[in-house]
Parts: sequence; structure tokens; C-alpha cells
Amino acid sequence: MANKTDHQKELKELHNKSIDKFNEYINSKKTLKKGDHKKLQLQRDKWQDAWNEMMETLLVLERIEI
Repeated sequence: MANKTDHQKELKELHNKSIDKFNEYINSKKTLKKGDHKKLQLQRDKWQDAWNEMMETLLVLERIEI
């Protein structure tokens, strides 16, 4: 059975791949209006904020051993 650290590592790798793909997508859409690029960046930032909250939650759960 995988330990908690392995799960965190897998989640981080998945997150990094997702952000990389999202950034690739943003960069490939050079024909979008500036406002559209700004919206995409805002959504990426929201994704990052949600990721940070999820990782904080996982740390709390580990501390109380759930």
C-alpha cells in the first residue's frame, strides 16, 4: 500500500502536468483578445489557489491521522 508521501507526490505531479498543459493552451491562443487571455490567467490563478487549499487540508488530515 502506498504511503501518504507517495500520494502527495502523485498529486503534485498531476497538478504540475495540468498547470503545464494549461499554460501551453494559453500560449497557443495568441489570437485571443487581451481580455480573454486575462480571463484565462485568472482561472489559472483560481486553480492554483484551490490546489493550495487542498494541500493544506491534506496536511491537516495527516496531522490528525485521518
